[in-house]
Amino acid sequence: MLISSENGTIELEAFNTRLYKGMLFDQLKQTDFYKEKYHNMWDVKTGYFWYYFNTIEIQGYTLYFHLCFLGDQLHSIHMNTWESTDTKDWNEWTEEKEMQVFHRNNRFLSLILGISPAQKKKTPYPNCTYRFTWGNVWSVYDPRSASSLMGVNFNEEEKKKIK
Repeated sequence: MLISSENGTIELEAFNTRLYKGMLFDQLKQTDFYKEKYHNMWDVKTGYFWYYFNTIEIQGYTLYFHLCFLGDQLHSIHMNTWESTDTKDWNEWTEEKEMQVFHRNNRFLSLILGISPAQKKKTPYPNCTYRFTWGNVWSVYDPRSASSLMGVNFNEEEKKKIK
């Protein structure tokens, strides 16, 4: 996997798939990634649809994707690393274990981006941001949702260019 430093698109080479802001759902459905890894969908009933995918292996990490569509266009890309030792339910969950996921996500992003984060913060909650001219790649531990995530955000100008 490669997150393009030029425009933030995500290349899933093993599936000959390119994920990008504004991608049409019909385009996604035609990809090998969708055909091989699609797992489930959640209609939020607000115009947003979340598509969940089974894990894939990238550079020694197990990774899963959650793609959020607004109508028929890709709106958000969330991803996360996973290991068999991760908590399976609330009875196993601890903040310490979730922080391990956060740190693993950061190692993964530094590996695939080839750079260190431009910003690391501990308050109001732990997060790392990798800045680019088109937007940023982020990793966060959110204690409100008791979860760690990674994703790609685009500057408003880039959102218009990519469409």
